[in-house]
Amino acid sequence: MDTRYDCTQLISFATKLMLEAGMEAEKAIDVANILIEGDLMGHTTHGLQMLIPYLKSMESGEMALSGNYSVIKDTGNNIVLEGHFLPGPWLVKTAIEKAATRMQEHGVVTMAITHSHHIACLQAYLPLATSQGWMITLMSSDPSVATVAPFGGKTPLLTPNPIAVGIPTSGTPILFDFCTSITSNGQCMRSHKQGNPLPGEWIQNADGQATSDPGALFTSPPGTIYPVGGASYGHKGFALGLWVEMMTAALTGHGRSESPKKWGAS
Repeated sequence: MDTRYDCTQLISFATKLMLEAGMEAEKAIDVANILIEGDLMGHTTHGLQMLIPYLKSMESGEMALSGNYSVIKDTGNNIVLEGHFLPGPWLVKTAIEKAATRMQEHGVVTMAITHSHHIACLQAYLPLATSQGWMITLMSSDPSVATVAPFGGKTPLLTPNPIAVGIPTSGTPILFDFCTSITSNGQCMRSHKQGNPLPGEWIQNADGQATSDPGALFTSPPGTIYPVGGASYGHKGFALGLWVEMMTAALTGHGRSESPKKWGAS
C-alpha cells in the first residue's frame, strides 16, 4: 500500500527545513513549491528527493542562501542574469516572472541565467507562463557534470540536458519535459541505490558495451548514458543535447572550458 502525504504539509515541511538552514523566506517558499510540484507531476527524481542534497549544498556554502541576481545584459527582449549560485527554483521562477512583464511589448523574450544552483524539475515552471497564455521553452545544462558521451564515443561530455515546453490551449495546457539522453542522472542514481536494473539497456559501460546495470555509471572509469536514440540512432539525441549546451552554457558564458566545480546550472 502506497503511503500518501498532504502536499501542503510537505511544502510547509520543506520550507521549514530550508529556513532553519538560513535561506531567505521568499526563496525557501519558492524552492519548496517547485520541488513538490515536480513530485505532483510525476518527476519524483527531481522533486522532494532533491531536498537533502540541497541542504548539503547550503551547509557547504555551494548554494547561496540570500541576496539577489545581477543583470549582465538587458536589451528589452533579451536578458542575461548572473545567478551567484542562488537557489535555482527561485531564480528560474523570478526570471519567468520578469520575462512575462516584457511579453506585451516584445512578443518574444529570451532569458539566460548563468551560475545558478540546480533548478529541479523543468516542467514545474511551465504553468507560470501557460496560465497567462504564453508559450514557454526551458533548457538546462550543468557544466560541472558529464555523463553523456557523443554518439559512437565512450568519454562523457555532456549532461542529460533537458528540454521542457509549455503550450497554452483553450483548456488544459500541453506540457512536456524530457532529457536529450535516454534517462536522467537521477533515475540512474535511484535505480543503483535500490539495486534495480534500468528498464532497458540505456547506458554503456566503460568498455562501450550496452547494459541495463546502473552501477556501470559509477565505476572508475565510469560508463555513460546513451543519448536519445541509443546505440543505433544516438546521433539525434546527442545533436539535441549539443543544441541545449549552446543555448545554455554558450549563451551565458558558464561552460565546460571553465572546469567548474560547483553543482549548478545554466
